[in-house]
Amino acid sequence: MADPALALCARLEALLAAARTEGRAQLLEHEAMAVAGQLGLELPHHEVVPDARAPLDLGAFPGEKVVVKVLSGDVAHKTEVGGVAIVPRERGAVAAAIAAMQERLHGTAVAGFLVVQFVPHDHETGGELLLGLRWSREFGPLVTLGLGGVTAEKLASAMTADEQPAIFAPALASAAEIERHLQRSALAPLGTGRLRGRTGRASLADLVALVQRAAAFAAAAVPFPIAEIECNPVTFAGGRPFALDALVRLGEPAPALPPPRPLQRAAGLLRPRRIALLGVSSRGENPGRIVLRNTLAAGFPAGAMTPVKPGEAEVDGVRCVPDLGALPEPVDMLVVAVPAAEVPGVVEQVVRTQKAEGIVLLTSGIGERAGSGDAVARLHRALHGARGNPAWTGPVLNGPNCLGLRCHDGKVDTLFIPHTKLPPPTGAPAPLAIVSQSGAFAIARLSRLPWLLPRAVVTAGNQLDLTVADWVETIAQDPAVHTLACYVEGFPLHEGQRCARLARELTARGKLVVLYRAGRTREGSAASASHTASLAGDWAATRALLSQAGALVAESIDDFEDLLRLAATLAHRSIDGLGAGVVSNAGFECVAIADSLGPLHLATLADTTQARLCATFAAARIDGFVDVHHPLDLTPIAGDQPFADAVAAVLGDPGVHVGVIGCVPLTAALATLPGDLARQDGVAARLASLWRATDKAFVVVVDSGSLYDPFAARLEQGGLPVFRAADRAVRLLGRYAAWRTLVAGR
Repeated sequence: MADPALALCARLEALLAAARTEGRAQLLEHEAMAVAGQLGLELPHHEVVPDARAPLDLGAFPGEKVVVKVLSGDVAHKTEVGGVAIVPRERGAVAAAIAAMQERLHGTAVAGFLVVQFVPHDHETGGELLLGLRWSREFGPLVTLGLGGVTAEKLASAMTADEQPAIFAPALASAAEIERHLQRSALAPLGTGRLRGRTGRASLADLVALVQRAAAFAAAAVPFPIAEIECNPVTFAGGRPFALDALVRLGEPAPALPPPRPLQRAAGLLRPRRIALLGVSSRGENPGRIVLRNTLAAGFPAGAMTPVKPGEAEVDGVRCVPDLGALPEPVDMLVVAVPAAEVPGVVEQVVRTQKAEGIVLLTSGIGERAGSGDAVARLHRALHGARGNPAWTGPVLNGPNCLGLRCHDGKVDTLFIPHTKLPPPTGAPAPLAIVSQSGAFAIARLSRLPWLLPRAVVTAGNQLDLTVADWVETIAQDPAVHTLACYVEGFPLHEGQRCARLARELTARGKLVVLYRAGRTREGSAASASHTASLAGDWAATRALLSQAGALVAESIDDFEDLLRLAATLAHRSIDGLGAGVVSNAGFECVAIADSLGPLHLATLADTTQARLCATFAAARIDGFVDVHHPLDLTPIAGDQPFADAVAAVLGDPGVHVGVIGCVPLTAALATLPGDLARQDGVAARLASLWRATDKAFVVVVDSGSLYDPFAARLEQGGLPVFRAADRAVRLLGRYAAWRTLVAGR
C-alpha cells in the first residue's frame, strides 16, 4: 500500500538525521509538523523564536489570536505542564506568555518557543480528532483515528467496543474496508459532525482519504525511520484537515522475520504415523507416562509408538529403545518431557540425525522464565540452521511450555492430563478445533463443556517455533472444521497481522475464527504511556483488526465459551436471517431478551402461527391465562406438551430464523427434577425431539440453581445449546447469527 510519492523528502530526512546526531528520541514540534504535512494535513502558519525578546512578524499570522507553545524534548504533553497558551495576536501578549513559560519550566531543557496560527474550530465531541501512526511488533504499522483533544484517553476508556478509536493496518485495509469500518463505528457521525441535520465538518470520504494517506505513509516510514506519529488534535476547518499539534518519535528497523516453517510437518503432528516419547517414567505417572497412556487409549497403535528409555525393554507393553539414534526410522512426532537443561541438546540431536519431523515440547522453563535466554538462542540456532538446508528443512517444534495436543482423527492425545481428570467425550466430534496458547485455558474449557469433542485441540505454549497462526492455517485445511477457536496472550513478530489475514481468508470460505485475547490492561500488555500506544495497544489492535477480518473477538472468557457452544451446535443449522422467535414461561425473561436483541429483531408471527398457538392453548385449557403475543410468555401454567407445542409453532413460523427458548424449570407444570428426566413425555425429551425434527437454530435458557443442573445436562446431551441466563444467550446468539448472515450474503 506504500506510495512512493509519500517517501520522506530530503528536508525531513535531514531533520531526522539531525535529531539522531543530537541523540534525540523525538522531534521538536515544529519538526514534527513538517512530518504531519507529509500525511496530507494542512499546517497552520508557525514560527520558532528562541525567547521573549526575539523579533517576530505577527502580521504574517491570520486571525486575532495565536498559540504559544514551548519546544522541549523533555516535555511530552505540554498542556499538563503549562507549556501552551492562547493569547491575543499582540507582541506584548506573546512575550508575556513566553516569559511565564520560561519561569514555570525553569530547569527544563527548552529549545525555544513555537508561535502558531490559531485555527478556530468546533470544540464539541468529534471536532478534535486524533490521528496516530505506530509500529506494532504483532501487527506491523498501524493507523489510529479517534476522538482527540486532551481527554482522548479518558473518552476512549468510557466507550463501548463499537465506539472505540478505529485502527487499521496498511497491509490489510483497502479503501472500501476503511469506509465500511468507519460507517459501522460511532466515529463517522461524530467526526464528520453530521448529527441532527447539521452541515457537518467533513465528509466520510474526507475521513477515508485521511486514513489512506496515513496508511501509505506508515507503510513507507514506520517503524524506521519513524516509530510513532501522533497528531492531536486534528480538526477540519473549511473542509480541510489541520494538524494543530504533532509528536514524532524516531524508530529503529524492524527485526528480521524468522525463516519460514515447514507447515506440512505440523499436519504430521496431528495425524502422525509414528511417535517417539522422551521422558517416560517406568515407575510412576509423570507427564511422559500420561501421554503414552492417553495416546494408547485414543486408539493409536502400540506398535507405532516408541518410548526412548535406556535400560527398559518396554513400558505399558510398548517396546522401548535406549536413545534417539536407535529409532529404526524417523518419526512424525517426538514428545519431549525432559528437564529444561536437556532440551537444547535433544533438539540439536534431532536436527543432526533427522530422526523426527516434528517435536512436541512439553518442558517448561524455556522462554517464560528469567535466565533461559541461552537455551532459547540454542533452540533458534538449531531450528533456523536446519531451515537453511534445502535437502531437509528440519523439524517443526510446538512449545515449549505446552500441554500437548489432541486430534480425534489422528487418534493421538498428548495432553498430559489423566483421563480420570479429564474424561474424553464420546460421540461424534464437533466441527471445531481449539488452538490455545495456554494449556490450562484449553482444558478448563473442555472440563466446563464435557459434551464438547473438538476435532483437534492444540496448546501452543511459548510459540518458540510453531505459532497460533501456523496452527490455524494447518487445521483450517480440514473440511470438517468449520470454526477455529483461539486463545492468545501475545503474537510473535507480525503473527497478529498474519492471523488477521487468515481470518479474512477463512471468513471468505465460510469458516469462523473465534478469538479471545488476554493481556488487555497497560500492566498486562506493557503499553507505552503515549496516547497513540494506549489507544491502539495490542488488545485494541487485536479486537479491531481481527473483527475487520471477520473474526468474532470475545470480550470475556464467558463469551468465548458461549461462542464455542454456539459454533459447535449450530454450525449445520440454517440461519437465513435475523428474525428471532422468543418463547418463555417467565415474563422477566421475555423482557430481558427483548432488551438484549442487538442485531436480532422480533419476528412478526404469521396469522397461521397465531392460529396454531390459539389452538394449542385451547387444547391445554390455558387460553384463559396465556395470550398470543411476541415475545410469547407462556407463564408458569404451561405444562410439558403445550410448552413444547408452542415452541414448535414459533420455530415453524417463516419469519423466525433463530429461536430463544426460556425454560425456567421451577414451575410445577414442567417435569424438570432429576427424577423426571427419564420421562419421554417430559419437556426435556420433547425439546430434544424437536431439535432433531428441525434444522432451525435455537438455544434454550435454563435460569435456575444447581438442583436443575441435571435438567440442563439432559438437554445438552440431546445436542441443544443451553445457557443459564437469557440476556447472555440472546446477546451471543445475536453475534453468531449476524456473522452467519454476513457470510451467507457475501
